[in-house]
Amino acid sequence: MNNRIGLKVISILLGIFAWTYVNLISPPTIRRNISSAIEYRNMPDLMRIDPANPVVEIEVEGSRRDFIISGNAKVQASVDLYNLRPGRAILPVKVIAASGLNVKSVNPPQIQVDAVALIKREFPVAAQIIGMPAEGYLSEEPRIFPDRIVVQGPELLVKRIKSCQVDVSLDQVKNSISESHPVKVIFEVGLNQNELKLSPEKVTVDVTVKQGFPRRIVSLAKPVFINKPPEGKKLEDFKIVPEKLMITGPGRLIDQLEELGFRPIDLSKFSETSSMALKLEFPGEKVQVVGSTVAFIEIMLSDTKLTRIETGLAFELKKTDLQHTSVSVSSYSLEVEGYLNDLDKIRAGQLQLVLDISKMNPGSYDVPLTVPSGLPGNVKVVRIIPETVKIEIAEMKNRPEPENVVASSSEHPASGTEATEP
Repeated sequence: MNNRIGLKVISILLGIFAWTYVNLISPPTIRRNISSAIEYRNMPDLMRIDPANPVVEIEVEGSRRDFIISGNAKVQASVDLYNLRPGRAILPVKVIAASGLNVKSVNPPQIQVDAVALIKREFPVAAQIIGMPAEGYLSEEPRIFPDRIVVQGPELLVKRIKSCQVDVSLDQVKNSISESHPVKVIFEVGLNQNELKLSPEKVTVDVTVKQGFPRRIVSLAKPVFINKPPEGKKLEDFKIVPEKLMITGPGRLIDQLEELGFRPIDLSKFSETSSMALKLEFPGEKVQVVGSTVAFIEIMLSDTKLTRIETGLAFELKKTDLQHTSVSVSSYSLEVEGYLNDLDKIRAGQLQLVLDISKMNPGSYDVPLTVPSGLPGNVKVVRIIPETVKIEIAEMKNRPEPENVVASSSEHPASGTEATEP
């Protein structure tokens, strides 16, 4: 048994000696292919290099001992970018091997790189609020830290940036929030944000949420007028003061409210230019005007011309003692136009017409009626009804008494038939 153990120990020692001799004292030469990432050296500022992480295949020769001693740092591949300019370039790959190792080949010995010039620009960061707090709660303006970031990227890409923003959800929240959000770049057209470097990439957004209702400024609607102004007046213009009001209420009620209405305006209640408070109509009981502001409407009225017909107006016949007459009508009507104040000054007694037929010979005549002299100066005659009257004149053989020299048409009402003197 002891002899067997001794033989086993001797065998192990001989094996160790043989391995040591072959690998350490007189090692054989071997070759290996190693993939190595290329290191860019002397990288220019504000320049992007493509490809970003190139890889090269290197054939290395050496003893097993050298490979073991070198560990993970067997080779180091690099490309010098010292004189690189924007554009495309082919540059040699430089390889340094660890002590005892020799580089036999490099594949590829050169690499093609594309250099793109970069620029930096500072942009403000805005918060894009998504959703609304729960009803009965409102949010203050979000606070962003930091509120500006630096964007680095290709010039053509950076110049097309429209804004930088963070999306913050306030949907149905009831408490204040403080969250970190990534910054999103908004372009004028759809472009790739991955080519940009943001510093910092995230910002902190604080939003205070408290009880209350949101506010909104809305315009007042155009007025609806009912009934007509008093006689002789017309609506010249109107003015609403103020034209806009700040209201508060549940967001579901005021968010879609384009304008605020009020009750119709009764023009018949205005006799002159004046103003009145508007009776606003709100979409719900919880909606109200912020503060004590009262909206008024100023109604501006102006005078307008009217037409009026004066009826039953008398006229007289101026004739001689020997003339016997009959008239087709006993009165006339006058249609006039003017302002109400002037029309109200008209008195029927001032509109009596005098028809002078004293120089007419016996016969039948159509005599035109003329404008009476008693009309106010600002009143215009539209028409006289009738325009003419028919007068029959006969000569009397016996002279009547002196007191009957002048005959009035009212003494001889004909109403379309002849009237004769006795």
